[in-house]
Parts: sequence; structure tokens; C-alpha cells
Amino acid sequence: MNFNKPNSRRNFIGAIATGAAATGLSLIPKPIQAKINPETFDFKLEDLVKSGDEMDQALKKIGGRAHPVAYDVSQAIPWGFIWSNVYYITNAESGTPNDQLGILNVLRHHGMIYALNDATISKYKLGEHFGFNDPITKAPALKNPYYVPEDGVFPLPGLDGIKGLQDKGAIFCVCDMARKVNAQFVAQKVGSTTEEVYKDFVDGTLPGIIGAPSGVWALGRLAENNIAYIDASVG
Repeated sequence: MNFNKPNSRRNFIGAIATGAAATGLSLIPKPIQAKINPETFDFKLEDLVKSGDEMDQALKKIGGRAHPVAYDVSQAIPWGFIWSNVYYITNAESGTPNDQLGILNVLRHHGMIYALNDATISKYKLGEHFGFNDPITKAPALKNPYYVPEDGVFPLPGLDGIKGLQDKGAIFCVCDMARKVNAQFVAQKVGSTTEEVYKDFVDGTLPGIIGAPSGVWALGRLAENNIAYIDASVG
């Protein structure tokens, strides 16, 4: 299949969307599924993150550390951050200090919401879009509660959020394909353009979070960098 042709590109994305809705997969948020029209998909697949060089270097860095592990955060649930904290705590207790550990969180699919700042989440009501409720208010999130978490966000006190984990050396990346695909859905919903929403998603990505060409692109390179894989979509 030639993905460089515009029609092939549109058909590929459209097939993902309609196929997901037809088979009951959770690729597309439910409120959006009914509005999907495959003929409107016009992504330029070559216009994703131009180069994977930065992500490749990050993977090599993680792989060169002790006990390297990647958490696959594919859902808007915080287990990847909880397990990252647990990994730091238990490895420190067993003799490996924080600055020697290799930890990567891959924010993809619905988990891409965690890569975004408060303003972007609020502007596009992304809590509602992704079906993600704020752990404090229990209403659709209008901010990112896991960047610098307040008391009560995590089920246990004293756990670091994304910024605290970054300060310890953990690396985070976000799926650029998820930013592109969700930009199209959100643009249709708010009457904007894919390009404008996508630019906001990129500009609204939290400091230090690396854009990967796709989440599966990053996950596919774990083995060659000797990084263990953990599915963080479940507890």
C-alpha cells in the first residue's frame, strides 16, 4: 500500500477511524465516533515529527542506564506515573539510586492528554473529549492534574507528578500521530482547522516532553535499546 498518495493517506486514516468504531475498539473517543467521515481525512503522513533523532537519542540514554523500563501510557489513567514512583522507591531501597535508573513514559492514544498544559486542555475541553475526569472535582478535566499534583490527586501521598519525575531523570514522550488525529477530531467539533489545533497541541506540550513520530514508533525501538516494556493501561 502506498501511503504517499493523498487518497491512500486519507483512506488509511479513515480506515483506522471507521474500523475502530465498527469493531468497538477505543481508538476514537465515543462522543466523536458518530461524527467520523473518512472522506474528510486529509493528513499528510510525511508531515509528522520531521525526524526521530531526538527520540532515538532519548531511547539510547534510557537504555544506557540501570534497569531501563518504559511505561506504555495509552489510556487517560495515571498508572504509568504511579509505577514510575514505585520503581524509583523500590530500586532505591534495593541499592540503585534514582540518578542511575532509566525510566520512560510513552504518552500515546488517549494518554496524550497528559502531555498537554492546563491552557490547552481547558481551551479545547479535552477532559470531555477523552472521557477523562479530574481526580479532585470528578468533572471532565480542564487542566492537567498530574504535572504538579495537589494533595488527593494520587491515591497515596507523596508521589511525584510528571515534573517531579522529570527532575529525577525520567523521560516522557508524546505520540505525534495522536496529536494529529485528535487535532482533526477536535477541529471538527469546535469549528477550527486541523492545522490550528495541531499547532496548539504542539505549542501546549509540557516542557521537556519529546515528540515521537508515533507512540508505537518509540515502543518498537525498546528492544533494540534493551528497555523493558510495561503496559500502564491497567493497574
